[in-house]
Amino acid sequence: MMENTARQFTEYAEPIPAPKPHVEPVPVPVAAPRHIAFSPLERLLSVCCGLAAVAMSLLFLTAQDTLASANRQYQDLQTQIVAENSHVDDYKQTIGELTNSARLSTFAKAHGLTVIEGNIKRVNQ
Repeated sequence: MMENTARQFTEYAEPIPAPKPHVEPVPVPVAAPRHIAFSPLERLLSVCCGLAAVAMSLLFLTAQDTLASANRQYQDLQTQIVAENSHVDDYKQTIGELTNSARLSTFAKAHGLTVIEGNIKRVNQ
């Protein structure tokens, strides 16, 4: 009976693995990358994409230059408008000074005339 028990135990027991020796990995030589040629369609698409990128860049630069030129013209026109408005204001002030009733009275007395306010017509702007 003892033999049977020992046999059964050894039958079901797992074998103990032997320790594995430490092996350093050997570097695998890397093959040089192979050159894969472009097909004619790929070449045509590459050229078309390059030309499209150059065209878009030129279009962008042209638009930017046109916008800068238009902005400069707008600023010049605004400057001219401000200058003309200043001249108009100066002329209005001159008209106001020339039509001042005190000035007219002084001028009339200097030349021996009298000013009748009812005969003076005012122009409203």
